[in-house]
Amino acid sequence: MDDAQSRELQRKKRRQRRKRISIAGKILTSIFFLFLLCYAAMLVYTSNFTMLITEQADLYEISDSVEVEAVALRSEQYITNSKKGIISYTLDDGEKVRSGGTVARLFNSENEVENWQRYNTVQSELELLQQMTNSADKMFVDLDTVNLQIKNEFVFYKNQITQNKLNMVSQSKYELLKLFNEKTVVTGGSADFDERIASLQNELDSIPVSEGIGTVKSKNSGFFSSKTDGFELSLNYDDVEKMTADDVNNMIKKDPPSNSVGKVIDTINWYLLCPVTSEQALMAAAGNSVVDVSIPRVMSGSIPANVVGVNQNSKTSNGLLILKSDYMDAAIANIRKENIAIKTYTYSGLRVSRSAIHNHVMEAQDYDSDGEEVGEPYEKEFQGVYVLYGKRLRFVPVHIIYADSDFVICSNVPNDPELKGNKTIALHDTIVVKGKELYDDKIVR
Repeated sequence: MDDAQSRELQRKKRRQRRKRISIAGKILTSIFFLFLLCYAAMLVYTSNFTMLITEQADLYEISDSVEVEAVALRSEQYITNSKKGIISYTLDDGEKVRSGGTVARLFNSENEVENWQRYNTVQSELELLQQMTNSADKMFVDLDTVNLQIKNEFVFYKNQITQNKLNMVSQSKYELLKLFNEKTVVTGGSADFDERIASLQNELDSIPVSEGIGTVKSKNSGFFSSKTDGFELSLNYDDVEKMTADDVNNMIKKDPPSNSVGKVIDTINWYLLCPVTSEQALMAAAGNSVVDVSIPRVMSGSIPANVVGVNQNSKTSNGLLILKSDYMDAAIANIRKENIAIKTYTYSGLRVSRSAIHNHVMEAQDYDSDGEEVGEPYEKEFQGVYVLYGKRLRFVPVHIIYADSDFVICSNVPNDPELKGNKTIALHDTIVVKGKELYDDKIVR
């Protein structure tokens, strides 16, 4: 290739390169102008429309609580048995027993015990089905009521399984059977259990049941428990209000009588003895005569208890918080040392995100105890939120009664004195959580 051809080839390459650069430049220029166009459109849009994130003000409740280890103190008397035989209890833990009442039967063998228990189970179901059959024509309940009762019983059934209360599970099963029968009748079906009743009667007749060789009776009336733990007589029930934290911490386990077969709780009131710090004592007893106590290991809900008092050497020393309750069931009858949570105060109001809270100066007015104005109106800075009413923002003051890192609870009292004559937010108000250039009386689109 001569020099002329070489130069021509180089010129052609340069022209192609310039052409590619020109095309790339046009593309970049187009992209740039497109970006400017979008940016300008966004500015026009945001200048005419306010972007807001909102939420509804909903009712909310939260409680302060003190978590401590507690000791249950009850007036407990051992039930003893000196007769020979295998024991089968006739009462469930937590059931009431009268003085001289039977708590167990004695049998010669395990087989007799199994037959006796099976006989009673079958007989209970048979009696229930017979009762439902006889009362089917007398039912005057509506479907909504029955459905609600079934729902509540399912929740109860689930809780009993979770808490391993097998005796209550059996009762709940029969109650559900009864409710489903009621629903069948209400919806036009027939409560026909004749076949099942005949089957149960045949089974009942075939069980070789023995009445046993004796019974075990309780000398005292009260609530029965088949379990003993050796702490029944460690503390004197009659001295409960004088006890100290040292008494509870140093309580000694004592062996139950060798012939004990259970115990009876012979008073309706029982106590939770809680060694506490001075701070916990102050929280638990400050102005509260009644508190809610939850015992997570044995129950899903809570029970009410009266605050008897806090025994302390001084207001700054540790002490013993004493709670009294009259609630009793199978689980409660058998607790001794438990971790409990004491709800000391409950805050109830309207929940609002913390990011929605702003400060704003408004007119305020003082009032006396009779609701009469005192002095002249004045300017005051309030905490509050912006509420969306239609297309207009209004600043509404709030009285915060509880604050967390993410939310606050605001009083929903219409004439809260903290707001100096101003109205506060109401249930389901639309609260602005986030937005730009928020101010009172702003029109938003």
